[in-house]
This record gives sequence, structure tokens and C-alpha cells, in this order.
Amino acid sequence: MLLTKKQESLIKSLYTRHGRKKNNLCICEGKRCVADLLMSKPELVKFTVIAELNQNSSPDNVINPFIVSDRKFSELSATVASQGILAVVERPELISADIEPVDPFILVLDRLADPGNFGSILRTARAIGLTEVWYTTGSVDPFNDKVIRAAMASQFVVGMRCFANLKELSCELRRFGYDKIFRTDPHQGESCFASEELFSHSAIIIGNEADGVASLDGSVDILIPMSGSAESLNAAQAATVILFEYIRRRSPGL
Repeated sequence: MLLTKKQESLIKSLYTRHGRKKNNLCICEGKRCVADLLMSKPELVKFTVIAELNQNSSPDNVINPFIVSDRKFSELSATVASQGILAVVERPELISADIEPVDPFILVLDRLADPGNFGSILRTARAIGLTEVWYTTGSVDPFNDKVIRAAMASQFVVGMRCFANLKELSCELRRFGYDKIFRTDPHQGESCFASEELFSHSAIIIGNEADGVASLDGSVDILIPMSGSAESLNAAQAATVILFEYIRRRSPGL
């Protein structure tokens, strides 16, 4: 099949927040990322575009494939070193406010701006078994193509809820019985390795890369103890340390 000019224009528009919102679609690019998506949520894939030289190495279960020249694919791709495959994907709806969370704790991202950080944290959340992640307005769009690549398409598996700010978000937490809220802070608070209630029907907030977590009445500060001279950890690194502390506590002998 031949890719139409209209489809080319659509693909290019999906690299913008406005285009994604208008069309309710997004771009998933890269061999492993597309392959994971085809395994986990094939029903969301509208069509795929494959560079001519990569068609023999693409996944066997591609949906509605369009083969284009390498030059044309480079024009459509947002990556410098393209892997020769992208998918146009339906953007999942946010979780309805009526649906009660089932996770033992809620991971919250407050105004997280970096696509790599946001995506890496989603990937880690999926790896430890969380079914959803909450975030506040001011965060990067979870369906930004860079976030999707960093997350390895985890945002199509892990559900999400978005809130205007932490005050609104905390009201929802408490409505569902998550009444212990922990703010990560690089300089003060209880050690994340010592806090007994950290994962007990609670919420853990990872903050903005530059400004940290916004203030929130009734929350408790926690930190990751560090013996070196670094001021803080990268947001994704910090989230990984804390989230795998949850796994350690659930795994006897670790």
C-alpha cells in the first residue's frame, strides 16, 4: 500500500501536543518499542510505516504496514538514527475518576518535565507491577514520542490519571483511602529504606527536576540516603531506587 499525503501530514502532526490532542493519536517508534506494543495492545495500532531496507527485519505481526523509501522514512521520523519502523497508535483514555485504584500504593509525578525521566519511570512502574501512575498538569505529555520511546510503550499498559495540582490530587487519594502521602526530597526527611508505612496504602510523589515536589499539607518528606557528595539523584534514578525498595521488601531473602 502507498502512504498518502494526508497520512504523511497526520504523522508529522503527531509530533506536536496539539496534533495528538486533535487526532487522539500518537507515534510509537523503534523496533523494540513497536514490537512490545504489538504484543501488549495490538488493538490500538492504526497502521505502521516501515523503511524499505528494514522490511525484512520488522516484526511478523505488523498491522496495516506501509513500506516507504529510506529517504521518506527519514522525513517522517523524529529520531536521528532511525530504526526504520513506526506505528500510528490510538491514545488511551485516562482512567475514569469512578474507578477505584487497586495498587498497594500510588506513584505520583508532579510536573515532571523531562521526556526521558517520565518515560523511564513509567517503564519502571510497569516492571514492578503497578497498574497506574498519577501525574499533575505541567508534566510532559505522556504520549510525546520521546516519552513513549523511553517508556518502551509502557503508557499503553500502565493506566494514568491527571490532576491540575497536588491539592486536587491529594483529595482523590484520600477519597480512595490512600491517606499517607510521601514527598521525595533530596535533603530532608525519613530514609526511604526505614519508613515502615512507605508502601502501605500510600502515595509517593516524585517532583519536578528543577523545583522538586510542590508543598502539600499533611505530607511527609522522605529521602534516599547518600554518602557521597552528589546533591541529588536524577528523578528517574530516584524513582527506581524507591520502587525497587518495594520489590525488596516483598521478596524474602533480599
